[in-house]
Amino acid sequence: MPPRIRRAPARRTAPEEVPDRVSALPDEALHAVLSLLPAHDAVRTCVLARRWRHLWEHAPALRVTDVEGWNPRLRGEAGLRKFIRFVDGLFVSRRRCDAPLELCDLDFDFPEEDKGKDWHVNRWIMLALLRHHARVLRISLPAYVALPDVPLISQRLTRLELDGVLGNDNILDFSCCPALIALKMKCCRINAEKMSSPSVKILSLASCEFYPATRTQMSFPSVVSLELDGCSGSVPFLESMPSLVAAIVRFDDDYADRCDNSVLGDCGDDSCVDCCNYSDRSKCVCLNGLLEATHLELSAEPAMYVIRRDLNLLLACHTFAKLKTLVLGEWCMTHDLSALIRFLQQSPILEKLTIKIPKVLILSVLVSAAPRGLCLGWPFWIKAKVLKSHFTLSQSTLRLVATRGARARHLFDGAARPAGRAMASGADRISDLPEDVLHHVLSLLPSRDAVRTCVLAQRWRDLWRSVPAVRVAGARGWASADAFVLFVDRLLRLRRGRAALDTCDLDLRFDGPFPGGEQHGNRWIRRALRRQVRVLRFLLSTVPRVPLPLPDSPLVSDSLTTLELKGVLGNNQVLDFSSCPSLVDLKMEDCYVGGLEMWSPTVRNLSMRYCFFYSNYRARIDFPSLVSFKFNKNLGRTPLLERMPSLATATVRLDHFCDDRCSNGRYDDCGDAECKGCHDYYAPSDYGCVFLEGLTEAKDLKLSAYSDVYLFNRDLKCCSIFSKLKNLVLNAWFVAPDLSALTWFLQYAPLLERLTLKVSEVPNNLVETEGSYSQLEQSFAASHLQIVEIKCKEVHGIILKILEVLNANGIPLEKISIRCSGHGFACWVR
Repeated sequence: MPPRIRRAPARRTAPEEVPDRVSALPDEALHAVLSLLPAHDAVRTCVLARRWRHLWEHAPALRVTDVEGWNPRLRGEAGLRKFIRFVDGLFVSRRRCDAPLELCDLDFDFPEEDKGKDWHVNRWIMLALLRHHARVLRISLPAYVALPDVPLISQRLTRLELDGVLGNDNILDFSCCPALIALKMKCCRINAEKMSSPSVKILSLASCEFYPATRTQMSFPSVVSLELDGCSGSVPFLESMPSLVAAIVRFDDDYADRCDNSVLGDCGDDSCVDCCNYSDRSKCVCLNGLLEATHLELSAEPAMYVIRRDLNLLLACHTFAKLKTLVLGEWCMTHDLSALIRFLQQSPILEKLTIKIPKVLILSVLVSAAPRGLCLGWPFWIKAKVLKSHFTLSQSTLRLVATRGARARHLFDGAARPAGRAMASGADRISDLPEDVLHHVLSLLPSRDAVRTCVLAQRWRDLWRSVPAVRVAGARGWASADAFVLFVDRLLRLRRGRAALDTCDLDLRFDGPFPGGEQHGNRWIRRALRRQVRVLRFLLSTVPRVPLPLPDSPLVSDSLTTLELKGVLGNNQVLDFSSCPSLVDLKMEDCYVGGLEMWSPTVRNLSMRYCFFYSNYRARIDFPSLVSFKFNKNLGRTPLLERMPSLATATVRLDHFCDDRCSNGRYDDCGDAECKGCHDYYAPSDYGCVFLEGLTEAKDLKLSAYSDVYLFNRDLKCCSIFSKLKNLVLNAWFVAPDLSALTWFLQYAPLLERLTLKVSEVPNNLVETEGSYSQLEQSFAASHLQIVEIKCKEVHGIILKILEVLNANGIPLEKISIRCSGHGFACWVR
């Protein structure tokens, strides 16, 4: 074999060093790059190299965004404190640099239960304006934050964007910001009598809530561009805007200034709340501030009367002298077209007019004389004769354009076009059915499927708009939550004005959170009530489970008979159902009772399941007309029940979620100040019977509770007689501490006919009890009682003691049945 040749190992050479070209850039370029990053990413660059150590402190933009690593909801209380310290450190670290802050963007979500969120956010706003002189300030908070009751002061602020804040008169006075040019507010609550700024030129308010009872005065004399879109409450007063060029004003049915009886709002009906509450009838509300506009869009629901009333008050002595482009909505379609005619008469240089209306036929009118370029979308082309009587329009200028189902097909997804225009062979017998029958068929479908029927034939195009039921079966299956919200918004808004809505079933199931849920959910509820809905179901389920706060105002409806709520939070105002005089059935599940009183004079059937009550306060339930009552597995302190004279059946179950439990295992007051169950319990001597007193008129009663829940035992000490009770079911709680509860019912239920006792376990203190029970002087129950049924797993000592009590009260063994279900089988002992 040839000898092996050993090769010398190759000499290792050091890798060629790659130059750091990014760090070689000027500071201004690096600052610009860092300003595009979220703050937590920009701070992390301090470890890249020595030069980067303090670069982030000089970045002209500070972006505090809601990311997974800092989201307080995902990190608990410790994560929240860490997040607050991080943001505080950002503002403190910038003290060392003199560079002004161009942009401060605060976009994050505080937990709703955090009571200090207002203080932290307001402190960061003041630091950004007063210490760092921010030019652009953006605040975006999903949970409402109350801004401080002081004006914003800044000589450098030019743009302000607010989302999810609550402002009052002082904070909405921007006169202390002389450089402010652009103001944008979205999803804000405006609790102010006046908003003003002498310098703002661009003003946008979208989905904001104004006072429903009083009007907010808006004074912005320098505004060039104005947008009011999708707000709610009362339409604000717009003062004169001499510099106005473009304005977009959209009033939907969330505004209070609406009337379904009169186009001008003065219907004369005392029961019409919106007409009666309308103030300043001789003063123009909004059009006075829009007179100087060159481009104007006015969109409103047909029932909105503010614009039509303003036209009557204003255009008699004023004109739109600069108006060239005008877009109008359905509101101008009155029987005599007077609103449209007034606009045409008082707009001398108008060049283009567009009317947006939801009809199939569109009439396009092109006019060469003044006004030029007139475009009208018209429900019936024959109405063009009305215009010809006021303007010189030649017949050759009229052009009829037919569109096929443009409304529903473009507004809702999933409505595919038919393969061809010609119908398949065979007669269309379904379309020949009466309209009421078709409405009934569509009312059984989910609304998404009902809308898709608009492409079937000409007759089906608008049938979905008059269906008596709206059924939204969850948000799953949609491309995004925004698409789902848009569908429900338009589904409720595009219904025919006079079409009755019998049922509105909103079953909202989300695999994650519901973004903007409070705003969207409350808007849908208000729209359904305005449509005179009879049955309203609003069921919300999110992951994680977060309740949706209902508005701080009562629900008002004369036609609502059934209300079902799930996953909502209600306060004293919304839990007062006296403004719903027809309400009969009320069902609440997984709801937070955030008030101290629930009241309705008309509700006959009440069901509460898995609801959350206060732990340290006892709410009061007052339903004097109640016939059926179900109270099952609710959490917190059991409420105080008022008397129910009409009550027939009641089912109550208190389990380990109930806070009326003694930590020391006592059935009376243990006297321990550390025991919250006894310390916060309303003593019977002060408040009387807490719960059972409201059930004394029941004929059929089921009382179920864990053996350590003492509420029933304490109530029996001062409870009135059950004079109508015929059927009674008791479970394990009655055996403690000495079967006194059973003895009480035998003594104070004179008409009792059937008694069912469910025995699951035996308390230790009862097993050790010895001695027999003494004979009562007279047992009223013995004469009417027909059967006593005892259900248990096995016959033990407690069963014998129960038999002794029954025998001592004059109940013979012939009327007693014992059912044992232990060891997998059941047997009866008579």
